[in-house]
Amino acid sequence: MEESMTRKATQDSRPSRTPARDTVVLGDCMELLKELPDASVDLIVSSPPYNLGKEYEAKRALDAYLEDQEHILRECARVLADRASIFWQVGSFSDRGMLIPLDIRLFPILESFGLIPRNRIAWIRQHGLHARKKFSCRYETILWFTKTDHYTFELDPIRVPQKYRNKKAWRGAKRGELTCHPDGKNPGDIWLFRNVKHNHEEQTIHPCQFPESMVERIVLATTEPGDLVLDPFMGAGTVAVVARNHGRHFVGAEIEPRYHAVCARRLLGEPDADGSFPNLKTLRDYCDRTGSPVESYSFDVQVGRVPTDRSKARIYPEHYHKEALYKRLGSEESAFAARLRGDESPSVFPLTASQARQRQPTLFDVEPEAES
Repeated sequence: MEESMTRKATQDSRPSRTPARDTVVLGDCMELLKELPDASVDLIVSSPPYNLGKEYEAKRALDAYLEDQEHILRECARVLADRASIFWQVGSFSDRGMLIPLDIRLFPILESFGLIPRNRIAWIRQHGLHARKKFSCRYETILWFTKTDHYTFELDPIRVPQKYRNKKAWRGAKRGELTCHPDGKNPGDIWLFRNVKHNHEEQTIHPCQFPESMVERIVLATTEPGDLVLDPFMGAGTVAVVARNHGRHFVGAEIEPRYHAVCARRLLGEPDADGSFPNLKTLRDYCDRTGSPVESYSFDVQVGRVPTDRSKARIYPEHYHKEALYKRLGSEESAFAARLRGDESPSVFPLTASQARQRQPTLFDVEPEAES
């Protein structure tokens, strides 16, 4: 299976045909992009290396990094179909205490290719490193551009619960009628999908993964079944997995063999020769499908003695984390203002994790549900 879905891209030998759909190339993304015909892709979702010097990238001068990005984005713009979108997720470039948000530098590059900006989405991270000489960074950005003004956008598949779900008009011709859409509201441009780190069932050996649910929001809103989704920096394969799971085709490239292998294993969805899976989610999906006991297998980043089944998962949907963040930010600001006035700080934060789990439910609480 792995061999059938991949092939080696090389610098000295240009392939003679367009890459097959549902293929992840092991090699440089520019080789793949140059093979793709004009206007052949319906959606691009990707998170390029941030040039931070992480284990899978080499840190370079910012100008050289942006020049490479310009070459890649030019090809991305070329392959986009008329109704297509591109979602480009980036962080910031840091050097000797200086911080440059990369989306600010990439925005005019995307515009220079005739692409049209639609949203600048803030992906909030509630946790991270604590800065000492500046405010701690707690969000990254996703730039959404379209090829033309006639683009695909479907709101119904991605609606989220209203704050006041049964609010009704109290006067006028619509008195007694709901004032909101019964199926929910637009999720907005502030996203709080949980970062794929420790204790996340999707975590693999890759240090920077997309959450599947975040990619699902993008795919369901901007494509139709049968469309082609491209990720030039495929990483651990999240975009491919989500596209496949929702009846879309995928194509992409990954230059690091270790992550390319993880991608192949996630798509295959079967245990390897040692009975191991690339992450806990793939293991659980396999056991749900086959009825096999989870204790018979392992996964790459396993910490505990045995894996747990999905019934023991404590995963909450995105709108739950968003409401929790709003409450936390409000509480932090109230505590700060009280301290400035010399008042007693309101008791708003639990002292321990166990106290946090024992808090009283609120209007906005929902039952835990597994992220797909």
